[in-house]
Amino acid sequence: MALISPSKVAKNYGITAAQLRQWRKQGIGPEYFQFTARTVSYADDYLADWFNDPDNAHLIPDTVRTGPSRGGTQGRVGQHCARDGR
Repeated sequence: MALISPSKVAKNYGITAAQLRQWRKQGIGPEYFQFTARTVSYADDYLADWFNDPDNAHLIPDTVRTGPSRGGTQGRVGQHCARDGR
């Protein structure tokens, strides 16, 4: 399990670091680890599961779900939503 920073998550999944922060405050979003008050990390395998879970599709902006793949698992999220007809 590799731990990655919110900025790396934002780059790989097309979600802003601010959106990740809002999700943490609201108690939603991918599972994260907070080692200190200023250090947050995400596990790459948990991220892939979360972004590919159809139950989370309503949280992910349409531009991320339907946009072109830019790395990470973004392309799989778009394909999964297309199968669901969303």
